[in-house]
Amino acid sequence: MKRIAETLVLLAGLCLVSCAGKESSRSETKEASTAAAAEVSPQLAALLPARDEVPGWAMSRQPRSFKAESLWEFIDGAADRYLAYGFEEVVTSEYTQNGTGLQVLVDIYRMKDVLNAFGIYTQERNPEYQFLNIGNEGYLTGTALNFWIGSYYVKITAFEEREATRRDLANLAGAVAAKVKVPGAEPAEVGYFSKAGQLPHTVVYIPRDVLGQSYLTRGFEARYKEGGREYRMILVILASPETAQGAMARYRQFLSGDGKRVTDLAAPGQGGFAGRESFYGNVVAVRSGKNIAMVLGVQSDEEGKRLVADLVENIG
Repeated sequence: MKRIAETLVLLAGLCLVSCAGKESSRSETKEASTAAAAEVSPQLAALLPARDEVPGWAMSRQPRSFKAESLWEFIDGAADRYLAYGFEEVVTSEYTQNGTGLQVLVDIYRMKDVLNAFGIYTQERNPEYQFLNIGNEGYLTGTALNFWIGSYYVKITAFEEREATRRDLANLAGAVAAKVKVPGAEPAEVGYFSKAGQLPHTVVYIPRDVLGQSYLTRGFEARYKEGGREYRMILVILASPETAQGAMARYRQFLSGDGKRVTDLAAPGQGGFAGRESFYGNVVAVRSGKNIAMVLGVQSDEEGKRLVADLVENIG
């Protein structure tokens, strides 16, 4: 009995040591996380509105920062998308309005360049939103105002909707935008797409896996509507003409799977093919140097050739 009692005491002691170790580990992890979130970049912090820079508004919580390795702690479900667009750091802080007590969150994301800031912005906007002339472009939806400028994507969100909420969000957004000295501009590729029939605010930048194909990297897509039907124009930019030619061959093979029809085309550009994709419908794709121009969802091969010819001409 004495040995059993000693054994039980020993096991209890081991459990306490183990549990204490786990709690210590959890505590260290939490402390490390808090420490990581506390290291705010001076460059980003300087973009936050100062006290009364927007009359009546003051920072009510110290800024926190998250970098690539800790972004999941801030936006768990969306972290991978932001990382795909070259996310570098985000600073977040809370503001409170004097008198009303209205609270607002200001989040400033720094991406690796202007192109990727434009890209992540386009992935979250909806053509149905109310668009604003803030930064390079902004939109308002419910209690949130988002915009992009330079290499920054800014999101300002109110905790509740009031009559003056939209005006206050716009004032805070304007204060941030005014501090960005190099606003940048839309990528030149946006201008390659014809405006005829193009649905406004639908051009997006895709940094990888265009159409779900790993070899179709770095592309742009625009949506169109004509006669009640919609189709898509896509421009894929590869590293070289040889890389583009190889990607064309792989995409042709993909379209011809299960014995589907694929028709070779000698023009426009350096030629390509027409086929059918199970989800998007009729497809026409041609190569122009290191670029691949595509149209998906057209009624016929002839219509597709006409549309990609226009895109190829604009690229040239």
